[in-house]
Amino acid sequence: MSRRPNRVDVLIVGNGVLGMFLADELSGRGVSSVAVVGPHSRMTGASQAAGAMLGCFGEVTTETLRTEAGRTKFELGLAAHDRWPDVLRRLQDSAPAGTSLTAAHDTFVVLNSCGAELDSANFAAMTAALDEYGRPWREVEPGAIAGYRPRTDRRALRAIHLPDEGAVDARKVLAALETRLRTAAVPVLDYAVSMLLTDHGVVTGVRLDDGHVIEAGSVVVAAGAGSEALVRTAVEPLEMMPIFPGRGVAAIARRVAGEPFRSVVRTPNRAFACGLHLVPLGGGQEYLGATNGIADGVRSAAPLGDVHFLTQCAMQQLDEEIARHEIEQFRVGNRPVTLDGFPLIGWSARAGLYLLTGTYRDGFHCAPVLAIHVANELQGKPGAINPMFGPVRGPIATRTVEHSNEEYVQHSLAAWFETGAQAAPQASTAQLS
Repeated sequence: MSRRPNRVDVLIVGNGVLGMFLADELSGRGVSSVAVVGPHSRMTGASQAAGAMLGCFGEVTTETLRTEAGRTKFELGLAAHDRWPDVLRRLQDSAPAGTSLTAAHDTFVVLNSCGAELDSANFAAMTAALDEYGRPWREVEPGAIAGYRPRTDRRALRAIHLPDEGAVDARKVLAALETRLRTAAVPVLDYAVSMLLTDHGVVTGVRLDDGHVIEAGSVVVAAGAGSEALVRTAVEPLEMMPIFPGRGVAAIARRVAGEPFRSVVRTPNRAFACGLHLVPLGGGQEYLGATNGIADGVRSAAPLGDVHFLTQCAMQQLDEEIARHEIEQFRVGNRPVTLDGFPLIGWSARAGLYLLTGTYRDGFHCAPVLAIHVANELQGKPGAINPMFGPVRGPIATRTVEHSNEEYVQHSLAAWFETGAQAAPQASTAQLS
């Protein structure tokens, strides 16, 4: 464990991917007085549970490019997407010999009939975005995808190949960042922060859970879904947009039969979540993910219903041999979701306090670009991204009430069909909606 300092220039609260990339960026710029604090286990954090798909176009939906705010957020992800190859080359030097940080180099998106019309609409939006931005893709025969052997009545109708969208191993990336920070003598402290400290309205430092105080010129809160509770120790409720935990459940399973997957295979986003997806981790391990549920507090346990949904969907929609997989671990992560769905990045209403949170499912992917932006602003330089996501703002409105209701219905229908729910024989899909 690193020695606890009494004072630093920049204290980063949160040792997930956002906090660690920021510390690495500041260290690389010669900012020597930096420290990161957060429990080493990262038990409920989103980073440690992430599938870490470097998916930009694979995440596109009908909503992505419809508004200025949505397009701005997407283009932030696109900038990060273009930066990741260089990032991985740099981090690879800090990984153990023979260890690859890359889990997969490409992605296949499959369109099956397990959801609702939302799947088809999002699939079409995805291909349209690829064409608009001139990125490579091609339609492929679903049955030719390595490892993809779904149940016959859950097979894909169409599939596309995204050669430039792969995935990394989240935990290996975090470990490589830790190694780089240790080499640079940046303290990474295995403690929780109990409160922010203020003096005449200025945030001046933090108190750790054991009572130790660390003073700081600037405090950056990058504590994911735990950010709001911490910030509210120094900021009035109306000075900050609410953040809710979006709990996701993933399974790490070992293949014992059948052809392994070699690429990320996923569906479009659907049913209030990021779509069913599988990431090959190597050594026979496969990462299975699909779930998202907004909760009233940070949770560390996997709901049985989510586990059932995830495993059933994987067995039916990806590969029937997954039924024979050996589950090695369930991972639970809490993603930070803001009231309007857009991140909170920038100086808060209180001097000395900077927020880097609210990134929902985009935090891991966007971390390298956000680190540059935040480092610039901490050093008084121009930011690298649009300032529209600053914390001192009202909710960004992108939908009317009627539009929101319609989207809710479409996601509910997708969830209805994917879970195999049945209506009376005489009821039509139109009647359900």
